Amino acid sequence: MPEVLLYACCAPCAIVPLARLRERFSVQVFFFAPNIHPAGEYRRRRDEVARLCREEGVEFSEGPYRPAEWGRAVRPYRHLPEGSERCQACFRLRLGEAARRARQLGFAAFAATLSVARQKNSRLVNQIGHACAELAGVRFVDDDWKKGGGADLAVARSRERGFYRQNYCGCALSRSERIRKESAA
Repeated sequence: MPEVLLYACCAPCAIVPLARLRERFSVQVFFFAPNIHPAGEYRRRRDEVARLCREEGVEFSEGPYRPAEWGRAVRPYRHLPEGSERCQACFRLRLGEAARRARQLGFAAFAATLSVARQKNSRLVNQIGHACAELAGVRFVDDDWKKGGGADLAVARSRERGFYRQNYCGCALSRSERIRKESAA
């Protein structure tokens, strides 16, 4: 089976892409999340992805936690809301690292879990994934993982398996937005 490196942002988002990719590929999961804030949240999400990998018998690897690098990448867009150019800069940072890691590890391709979330623009995620893949000299396996009931299945399976489910994308900016929305309600 051909190998693919799956970039995973959290366990709930990884469940469906991992299962679907394993039908066609030998998969290794890569967790790289300099956007996650605070550090305790980062550790919690990383540990849950590692647990998913152990339970599924899939190799797990982790990139460095460099929140300052994320801050520099999104600084010009800090004033913009979730779903804006701020998120695009974040996607480029994370998918770029995943593409480089795939090449470094000798994988011909990589994929990303980001398009399983309803809030994420799959077309945009896949466009950025292809651009990062081209720069790194690997292939991007694109999909809209939320299609075919993927988003609902991810929620159901993560609940069944007791995975931690977060209520914000992960960055300090989205966390602040979530807190403001909840206190206004």
